[in-house]
Amino acid sequence: MTSICNFPLGVSQVVGPSEPVVAIVGDDTVLPCHLDPAVNAADMTVEWTRSDLTPKFVHVWRDGVELVNKKNEAYMERTSLPINNLKLGDISLKLSKVKLSDRGSYKCFSPALSGQASVELVVGVVSSLTITVMRNSEDSGKVVLQCESAGWYPEPELLWLDGEGNLLSAGPTETLRGPDDLYTVSSRVTVEKRHSNNITCRVQQRNTNQSRETHIHVPGDLFNPSCSSAAHITIAVVVTVLLILAVVLVVWKYRSKHRGRNFTRTSSDHRSLQLDTEEKGETKHLTEDSVDTVDINTKQENLEAQKEKQALDKFHLLTAVNLLMNHKFNLEKDIDELTSEVRELEKQQDKNQLVTNMQQTEQNNIQSAKINQDEETKNIFRSMKQALDKKIHENESVVYAVQVMTEKKEELDKTLETILEQLEKIKNRNEVQM
Repeated sequence: MTSICNFPLGVSQVVGPSEPVVAIVGDDTVLPCHLDPAVNAADMTVEWTRSDLTPKFVHVWRDGVELVNKKNEAYMERTSLPINNLKLGDISLKLSKVKLSDRGSYKCFSPALSGQASVELVVGVVSSLTITVMRNSEDSGKVVLQCESAGWYPEPELLWLDGEGNLLSAGPTETLRGPDDLYTVSSRVTVEKRHSNNITCRVQQRNTNQSRETHIHVPGDLFNPSCSSAAHITIAVVVTVLLILAVVLVVWKYRSKHRGRNFTRTSSDHRSLQLDTEEKGETKHLTEDSVDTVDINTKQENLEAQKEKQALDKFHLLTAVNLLMNHKFNLEKDIDELTSEVRELEKQQDKNQLVTNMQQTEQNNIQSAKINQDEETKNIFRSMKQALDKKIHENESVVYAVQVMTEKKEELDKTLETILEQLEKIKNRNEVQM
């Protein structure tokens, strides 16, 4: 509040502002004070002081010059009283490069008028914001965002807004005060697809009326539950079926090899029997026709057994192929969609979809914030592209499995066809002999 003394009629009064002066660290500001009615104060003594400092003098003007030897070192080369303003009765103090330590109560005083006015300076510090994108491990259909900002004074508050400017329910804001009296705030919010893809994090100070905010565009694919438990279950089922089929194929090959050995051994036994019979002159009891009949019957039995085995293998294979074919169309469609999303992400990265809109402060702060935000953008798009590439690889593996199983089915069909042809020849030969 302004403090004004009572003066005799016709004597000017020292008048200050009715509201505190708010300044941001690094900016220049003016502490208002003037004479009412206005008189030329260029030849007067004007003192600006802070009672909590030693020495207390911030700026002393006397006999048309500044008395630097009385000045507190903290304000050296940072204060001035423009001479043109003094001539008009304006004794406002210009303060350059405001520091956090400048906050406090100032006195504007002129001994010639025997009066003074109080000016309260509130100093604020604002900073840039960064947003980190994280997946929610409990529900992949949601996305967790974290916003953090360091270097604020006084203590600020943090808010989350959707694309329509509505407040989002978020977790409690964590506030830390450092040894330099500056505050660091951070908060997390869980967003769903029903929210707008444009989310805003805002940090503001009520008493300084200062705020900073940053916006993030959350790509829709982050809400896609394609990596959810349902997809993992499908992949697990497909892998299990493939393992079972691998075991079936190994057993089938083993049995086929074993039957082949039996068939060879049986044929060898018959040939040995025929040779022994010829050497002993017993060909009258075992003719060539009888040996051929035994060979044909044995071969027919082996072929019948192989036919049944091939039919059983084909049944299991068809079951697996049908299961995989049911997923093949959707998987190929997913691959196309995921590939499109990867391309879209690359386009969004080129266009810098993750943008930061902040009010202008110091040029170096703005450049630093932009560098941090650009790096954060690269990390976000890199993570999303890796996740999409992984999903494409998984889906392509399943589609490849469908192709392999289809080829196996075709091989079984050819083998079964060969067996049937051999059985038909044996049948025809038996009919001729009969």
